[in-house]
Amino acid sequence: MKYDIEYLLRVTERYLEEGRKCFQNKCYIASFIMYGSVLESFLLAMCFIYHEEVRKTKEYIKIRKKSKRKRGSFLELKLSQLIEISEELKWLPLKNKVEDIGIVEDWVKFVQETRNLVHPARWLKPGGYHRELPKILRKMPYRKYKKYAEICEETIEGISLLLASRVGKDLAKKLKSKRIIGGSQTKSRALRPGSGQGIN
Repeated sequence: MKYDIEYLLRVTERYLEEGRKCFQNKCYIASFIMYGSVLESFLLAMCFIYHEEVRKTKEYIKIRKKSKRKRGSFLELKLSQLIEISEELKWLPLKNKVEDIGIVEDWVKFVQETRNLVHPARWLKPGGYHRELPKILRKMPYRKYKKYAEICEETIEGISLLLASRVGKDLAKKLKSKRIIGGSQTKSRALRPGSGQGIN
């Protein structure tokens, strides 16, 4: 089954643009949902790029066993499962400290759980990584949601840089191994993301 990664990235750009518009117009809950969609799109794109590695992960094998799909299992992945895969493949350093304010996982899970507020029931019960988040938001004046939306956007920007760096380094290694760069056959050429990778 072939998926168009370029189109997925265009959709991601739309999510990000709409998230920022929601923020600017003080629609903070809507911005939570859009930023969470950006995170999900980023990680799904990584699955398309590293599809061979993903198929070997414990998380994917577990999902595959339960799936009724013969092909296209990546389209069934939930955000929580994508995060598990990203940790297993070390796309995101979830256990790394962020200065003195926690670890990377704290911020990734924050984006995930504010995104999950799209479900009305999430406002009514504690649970998840940031267990008390819904309770805190319920007691907070709406104008103060702004700082939470800012955290989501900053987290997304950081994740974007981390993932782009990973892809860039791996691409450079691949090109170097094929003597496209760093060798006697070095040529200047424009690179752009390819579309239509075969994924199961």
